[in-house]
Amino acid sequence: MRFLQIEMLPAGKALVDIDKLTHAVPEGEGLRLYLGGQHLDVPHTIAELENVLAGRDRNDDGNRHSAGFGTR
Repeated sequence: MRFLQIEMLPAGKALVDIDKLTHAVPEGEGLRLYLGGQHLDVPHTIAELENVLAGRDRNDDGNRHSAGFGTR
């Protein structure tokens, strides 16, 4: 199990088992995450969610790194 603390709507935080994530659908200004038979609305974009799951900063636009190597 891999747990992730994530903001949720309308306000608050949730600790979710990310291994149970089946799919994510854009919903309003954020996403609806489907975790097994339940869903959770979060104020994040798909790009932000992908960054978090990959271990990057939530707002990483890819310009700070080059092919996985930091710039010196």
